[in-house]
Amino acid sequence: MRLNDISLLGWIHTLLYMLALIAGTLQIVRTKGTPSHVLRGRIYFLAMMAANVMALFLFHAEDVIFRFGQPPVIGHGFGFIHWLAVMAVVLVLLGRLAASRQRQALFAYAHPICMILSYWLLLGGLVNEAFDRVDWVRRAALAISPRAHDIAGYKLLYIVYAVMDAVILGLLTVAVIQVRRFRRQMK
Repeated sequence: MRLNDISLLGWIHTLLYMLALIAGTLQIVRTKGTPSHVLRGRIYFLAMMAANVMALFLFHAEDVIFRFGQPPVIGHGFGFIHWLAVMAVVLVLLGRLAASRQRQALFAYAHPICMILSYWLLLGGLVNEAFDRVDWVRRAALAISPRAHDIAGYKLLYIVYAVMDAVILGLLTVAVIQVRRFRRQMK
């Protein structure tokens, strides 16, 4: 496992993501609408906000260009992963806003959809890090795609993404059905 290139900011970011992963998983499998659901939601919200804002300041060392006598300049470091962090922040903010307005139909559906999609982005980051940093995962990916030069060439990565996407699509479907049933019972 490659961990020697993670900065202090990177470790804090990772720990916050792990906290969000645990809180988010518990949110999915536990009863909704309870005081503990609200508490886990607050933990998830705060952990995701802090971790994703931190992600905007994380760059690989080779992405920082040092020029003699001048401050360092970020090269092409702000990339696709950083835009995903921005998207996660937007989704979590919208989901939090919708949580307090669930009496209206739009917000009742928006809350679980935004939160599940933010969790999907969280899982995507976990998958990417596993393929990048965990040796046995990389070896398994290379066994299937021996000519791959980087993570983007791993067929196993796309298989994992497909399974993850199917699970998230199932969770979204269940959430929409649950909201619909709940709203019908309220009438």
